[in-house]
Amino acid sequence: MVSGVFSSHMRLLCCLALGLIFLTAHAAESSADPGAKLARYMTGTFSNAEQSRYDQNFREFILHTAPIWPERTDGLWLYSEQALAGAVNHPFRQTLYQIVTQPDGRVEVRLFQAPDPVRITGAWKKPDLFIGVTPDALLPREGCTLFLELQPDGVFRGATRGEGCASSTNGSRYSTTEAAFAEREQYTWERGFNARGTQVWGSIHGGYKFVRIE
Repeated sequence: MVSGVFSSHMRLLCCLALGLIFLTAHAAESSADPGAKLARYMTGTFSNAEQSRYDQNFREFILHTAPIWPERTDGLWLYSEQALAGAVNHPFRQTLYQIVTQPDGRVEVRLFQAPDPVRITGAWKKPDLFIGVTPDALLPREGCTLFLELQPDGVFRGATRGEGCASSTNGSRYSTTEAAFAEREQYTWERGFNARGTQVWGSIHGGYKFVRIE
C-alpha cells in the first residue's frame, strides 16, 4: 500500500515537472525576439519554381539570403541576392536588410544597397567578401522599410507605407511592397506606380511565392 502511494506521488511529481518544463519553454518562445525569428525565416535558399511551372505569368527565380555582421548590436543584418534560375551567378538584385524589433513587438525591415554591388556578389556563401564593408557606407532605401507583425498563425505579414519608396522604372514615381514570411515560404508583391497612381511595373497577378529549398 505504501509502495502504491509512493508511486502515485512520484507520477504526480513527474507530471508537474513536465508541465513546468513545457510552460518555461513556452514562455521563452513567447518572449523571444520576433526579429530573430524573422531573420531565421528569411535566411536560406528559396525558389519559386513550382509557381513558375504552373503559372506562365511568373518567371523562375532563386533567392539566397545569409546573415552578416553578427557582432553588431543595432539589429540583425542580412544580405540577399535574387537571380534568374539560369543565371544564379549574375544576380539582378542585391539587398542588405537591417531587422529591428520595436518595443511593441512589431518588426521593421530596413533596406540598403551596397555602393559597389559587384564586389560583394556571392557574399551569401563567401562572407569574407564583406571584409572592409561597413553599414555607414551603405545606401539606404528611404521610404522602402517593411513594417511587419507576427500573426497568430506564426506568419509575419506587412508592407511598406505610403508613397515614399522612390522608383523610376518604366516612368514610375514610387513603389510598394507587400510581404509575408513563414518558416518555409516567402511571399513578396512589388509594384511601381506613376504620379497618377497607375501601376506601371510589377505583377498584376499577385506576388511571387518562394519555397525554401535549403
